[in-house]
Amino acid sequence: MKNIRILHLFPKLLSLYGEYGNVSIMKKYLESNEYSVTVDEYENIESGIFENADFVYIGSGTEDNLIEACERLVPYSEDVKKSVLSSVWLATGNAMTLFGKNIERFGKLTTAVNAFEYETKIDDVKRFSGDVLSDKNNIFNTEFVGYINTSSIYNGIEGGLLKLLLNGKLGNDKTSENDGFIINNFIGTQLIGPFLVKNPVALQDIYFRITGEKLILSEESYIVKAYKTALSELKHRVSQA
Repeated sequence: MKNIRILHLFPKLLSLYGEYGNVSIMKKYLESNEYSVTVDEYENIESGIFENADFVYIGSGTEDNLIEACERLVPYSEDVKKSVLSSVWLATGNAMTLFGKNIERFGKLTTAVNAFEYETKIDDVKRFSGDVLSDKNNIFNTEFVGYINTSSIYNGIEGGLLKLLLNGKLGNDKTSENDGFIINNFIGTQLIGPFLVKNPVALQDIYFRITGEKLILSEESYIVKAYKTALSELKHRVSQA
């Protein structure tokens, strides 16, 4: 039996929208396929925790908590950069903010992890929120459903993981339709909450990246049925716009 190590960063500090569901669903399907799964949770970062991690997950939080998480994570930036090259990562919601070069808030710059070449500005007043639906022109070859609720504006991200059809102005820079990014095995998206539960194809993709094996999901499984229902409703809204 192969062991899989999941590293969940800031499960309390950054779990504003039930993000733990992303870890739970991955653990469930790994174990159902006879993998032995260890989930290590860290609120305070330590040297060496990223070693031998197969999957690293980090979710979204309030702006204050995001800055707190950044201050805890930045001293271990070099460890993070090495891990990004060797492990599968998923950052959802405003967690993407942590991995660019810096974060501007209230006119003050906070150094971020600097794993990738983009910058973030946290809007002091405005929030950007709404249901979203992507097109099929992405690495997954399928539409994505979800919700964005953020004050983070990203500048310097080329392209994107998804192209938004519904509420397109909620993209990375809040002027274009591109959401998130993928570099190597690091996937970032602004979609909040249990992203992998809502989007089974993403679950299958990350499962494959972790194990090298395909995850087969029944058309009768609850996550596939729920996805199809949400997809139908959001596509109807796009057609009526």
